[in-house]
Amino acid sequence: MSIPAPRYREAEWPAIRNAVGMVLRQHRPHTAYGASEVDVAEALDRIACYQRSLRIAVSFHSFVLHCLAQAAVAIPAVLTYRRGNRLVTFEEADVGTVLEKRLPDGLRVPVGYIVRAADRKSLAQINWELRRAARSDLQDEAEVRFRRRVARLPGWVRRVLSARVVRDPFLLRRIHGTIGLTNVQTRAFHSPFWVFPPNIYTLTMAIGNLTRRVVAQPDGTTEVRKVQCISSGADHAVVDGMALARFAQRFVHLVETADGLDAAFEEQSSRFLQTQPA
Repeated sequence: MSIPAPRYREAEWPAIRNAVGMVLRQHRPHTAYGASEVDVAEALDRIACYQRSLRIAVSFHSFVLHCLAQAAVAIPAVLTYRRGNRLVTFEEADVGTVLEKRLPDGLRVPVGYIVRAADRKSLAQINWELRRAARSDLQDEAEVRFRRRVARLPGWVRRVLSARVVRDPFLLRRIHGTIGLTNVQTRAFHSPFWVFPPNIYTLTMAIGNLTRRVVAQPDGTTEVRKVQCISSGADHAVVDGMALARFAQRFVHLVETADGLDAAFEEQSSRFLQTQPA
């Protein structure tokens, strides 16, 4: 009995996948993963309120990034790296994340971006920075041009560069930042969904789907609440479980209390709208 010929298509290997592969080689082998569900009902209500009053999009991604940066500087173990026989702890959270950009032909592509010293910026500043970065021309960004050049280097050169980044936290900070945040949330998909990301940092956090849970209240009643699936991976060779638990507690508190979504956020965002191109 003959086997039918397979039906398939072929396409040229995109050079940009070489850059992705280079990053994946920097994954930390001693990564420990964890996941949780965070009540975001209050934060989403405030975001919706400010979107109506400001008439601009207020990014949930920016809000989580703000909370991540604030929690990281409060628990600096997650900003600590090994360099030889020394430990290097960064005093600022340079958050490496991914933005979706639209090309002139309408195609959307993910692009790496670093919010430098995110812990020293207000939520309004972060939201505005990511808003403008997502709308900027890819050709104008030095990091994008650098990644494209690297993607076209011979394979052995990319492997050498990856190995060097793993050993040098200062080079890691320059290229990728000091802590990571990725986002796989899909608007039309509300089933619980977590993602456990490749971890090139001491800690990488991933935003999963928004879903609903029946939550018990202190008075014994129950309420349906909006919760966000959030997961993370941490380099256990550098940071211990107790420090991670304190970080998680701090991060969840910031998210659930809608930190940064206040009158100052509205006032500063209004000022950006008046003084800078939208």
